[in-house]
Amino acid sequence: MQATDRTDGKVTDVWETDKPSEAERETIAEETDKPLKTEHKINVERMDGHPSTGQEIAASGRKGVRERDMNADLIRCVAVFSVLSVHFLLNSGFYSEPTNRPDIFCLCVYRSFFMTCVPMFMILTGYLMLNKTLSRKYYKGLWKTIEIYLLASVACLLFKKFALNYEVTWKTAILDILDFDAANYAWYIEMYIGLFLMIPFLNLAWHGLKNQREKQVLVLTMAALTLLPKLLNIFNFRMPGWWESPSLSTTYDPIVPGFFTGMYPITYYFIGAYLREYGLKLKKWLNIVLLFVVIVVFGWYNYYRSDGGKFVWGNNSTWGGENLITAVLWFTLLLHLDVKRWPKIVKEILTYISGISLGLYLISWIFDRIVYDGILKAYVPVVAERWKFWPLVVPSVFLMSAAGSSLLSMIRYGLHAAVGKICGARTSVRKSEK
Repeated sequence: MQATDRTDGKVTDVWETDKPSEAERETIAEETDKPLKTEHKINVERMDGHPSTGQEIAASGRKGVRERDMNADLIRCVAVFSVLSVHFLLNSGFYSEPTNRPDIFCLCVYRSFFMTCVPMFMILTGYLMLNKTLSRKYYKGLWKTIEIYLLASVACLLFKKFALNYEVTWKTAILDILDFDAANYAWYIEMYIGLFLMIPFLNLAWHGLKNQREKQVLVLTMAALTLLPKLLNIFNFRMPGWWESPSLSTTYDPIVPGFFTGMYPITYYFIGAYLREYGLKLKKWLNIVLLFVVIVVFGWYNYYRSDGGKFVWGNNSTWGGENLITAVLWFTLLLHLDVKRWPKIVKEILTYISGISLGLYLISWIFDRIVYDGILKAYVPVVAERWKFWPLVVPSVFLMSAAGSSLLSMIRYGLHAAVGKICGARTSVRKSEK
């Protein structure tokens, strides 16, 4: 992979070769000596927006390659831990409980705290991939994501067949893999593949804007199309007393256009691109205060929306709604922590977890079944008593999923080595025959 990115946003050919021309080599050499435009400029990147491999990390110490951005690793680690924390609510029975108790209010706030998980991944994609251009090498970068998904899918299918006694055949397995159902949390992969294919064109649009003002307008426009409808189009204003019983609204009266709400991944991508180029100028204390306030307010609001009944999954509480605001504040706070001064062992752990985060997320479904269905629900039948086990349950699932993801990584590298030997042997045979 190239050590530097082309920052001019230009595309010379749709299928340009990997070998740069003499002019391009001179341009790259010049750009390597330029100072970074922002404090948190990323250099060691993968084409797919996922963590760098060990070889790429090691290469970061060589001449011409800038230092690895530890804040990006921290963000990825916090995001994947937040995913497992949100799944705690799903698997512990939270959504079946009435929202009329103080502990449920606290869990609503807890939910708002961790629901930034997926949005932070999407923002990080824009932050990392802002300068990717249309090329053959770019599209090859998607293969790592597909490999991890396939391995996680096989693991989940084997667990379903031999541990859960599901009926799994070759036909159903292939169909489930193609439908992104083999690994139960793979909806993100389906979304990411589409986003990945659009990124070179999104970058062309972004770099085609002349200045910061125009880019601000683009981000605000996307936010208006995807955020405002989820915050405003959620009440039935024709129903008497709609503000007193919001959960009873079965139909909503739209007051702003909501046709494009499904485009929220693109909104997050452009937010990440903006944060990379310009950042968000907030003092740390103000960032923390705002983050605390919005988490509590949104937690209270979801508690109010549910109105004593079961938790209401309103449009406001999905990925493109209130979580956009919380995710931006979380991302900005983590981005400006001085991770470089942290102990070496902590940074090594962050780097490692970052490197296996995608597999960790995908394979965590297996350990959710083991811990929640096999242990927590069996030994703690009362739902309201399960909350106190969060400090034990979520870290346990996290560590087991990390171990499982590490195993998948070893299998993947082993397969690569085997294929490399086979291809190398065939090449040698062909040369000898000649």
